[in-house]
Amino acid sequence: MKTIDRRGVLRGMAASALAAPLAQLFRMHTGRAAGAAALPKVVFFYTPCGVQLPMWHPTQTGTTFTLPRLSAPLQPYQSDCIFMDGVCMAPLTDHQGGSQQMLVGDDKDVTTLDLRLGDYLMGTTNLPFPSLQLGVQSRISKGGTPSVPHPHFTRRSLAMEVFAEDNPLAAFSKVFGSASMAPTTMGSTAQMMAAAALLAKQQKSILDTATADLTSLRASLPPSEGQKIDAYAQSLRELENRLTSPGGMTATPASCSDFSKFNPTGFTVPQVSDPNQASYNQTANQGVVADLQMEIARLALACGRTQVVTLLYGHTNAHNPITGLGAFGVHDSSHFNAPPGQLTGNATPAQKDAKLTAWQNYREWYAQKLAQFVGMLKSTPDVTGSLLDNTILFHCSELGDAGPHKTDRVPFVFIGGNALGFKLGQAIDFTGKVPAYTSGAHSGQQYLAHSTLLTIIAKKMGMPLTTPFVGWSGPQALDPMSLGII
Repeated sequence: MKTIDRRGVLRGMAASALAAPLAQLFRMHTGRAAGAAALPKVVFFYTPCGVQLPMWHPTQTGTTFTLPRLSAPLQPYQSDCIFMDGVCMAPLTDHQGGSQQMLVGDDKDVTTLDLRLGDYLMGTTNLPFPSLQLGVQSRISKGGTPSVPHPHFTRRSLAMEVFAEDNPLAAFSKVFGSASMAPTTMGSTAQMMAAAALLAKQQKSILDTATADLTSLRASLPPSEGQKIDAYAQSLRELENRLTSPGGMTATPASCSDFSKFNPTGFTVPQVSDPNQASYNQTANQGVVADLQMEIARLALACGRTQVVTLLYGHTNAHNPITGLGAFGVHDSSHFNAPPGQLTGNATPAQKDAKLTAWQNYREWYAQKLAQFVGMLKSTPDVTGSLLDNTILFHCSELGDAGPHKTDRVPFVFIGGNALGFKLGQAIDFTGKVPAYTSGAHSGQQYLAHSTLLTIIAKKMGMPLTTPFVGWSGPQALDPMSLGII
């Protein structure tokens, strides 16, 4: 007979803020109950403008491989990753095509996968937010023209975009605070503790429900199991006392009842008339905004606020440089063959060297931030294992090769999801393993359609599909079970 793991239950309830109902924490059977199960989660982690391919993709495949400079920051977590080469986004190319296809799998006018997953999961759980879209200066330039649309990554349709929240204090207030908090000035200890008190109240309500469910369950179990239920009920009340007492659970960094450690630098957002001039859009603040947004994403997953997060590092037409790493805007530097401030033309050797140096520095910085986020998830307990064990972290960009702006060999990486069946710690090259495209921008190329990867995510999150794939279903989309990824 299976028994209930009391320690796992308490750890899971604390990490998930008791947001899931008791029926989700226990698999109930007649006369028995099994251990707690963590909810699957996904994070779409976007970095802009592609990469320099030889400096990102490892040349070796299998479980022994060396990461080049631009992906090397992930080396400490190499065993938690699946690096993939030979994947393209069909049928479009360039920025517009990449941003349009990245989370839908093709060029169709449909809802992006993050919103689709959120809609589906809201029907199966009671988490407060279907999905969260968090940005790091992701709206500093919308880009595009009426004749050449430049759609954002998250959307209901091409005409109904969903923009990420770039103000981390507003995002924190939305996810953890109350409506009375002013998002442009929120950040004081008092306001954070108010948010903590609100969440503790919600937790206590769920504890009451859980205790009632345990009492009901006790009546249907044999006396020996009833004694265990009594012990669990007592544990719930002990947890309640910790949640509601002054300073409760402050010893746990990932605690969902104490946010006093959020915003350690005291970042503020004074009111301004032009959002582009807001402090969260200032070049010098890009690093602190990134850290705050990643912490909000981690807390939102750990505290049961959502199962789906989209984290966007900039826009495809990102104008700002990254302080200390270069003098050119991110997008400008990706056009390293052109003179500064231009998208086409021939740069002088000195100009190209300066832009290329900045571009490489920027790409390395993005990988460092990705590695930082991996470490944050890996060190955060979940109901079972860590957040990283139960989270599909999907690194993506709208381009592969930055120089010519193509959507082939896109730097997709699966990270985490060990508990979800991902075969981690390997590098795979799909080049030549599918039939060649016969038309369009990828004609003659033998690259795996990235719709296969989105299909893996949808299936692992439990979302039923009405089509074989999320997006492109041509011969370049392969059975996910045949790829060696899951």
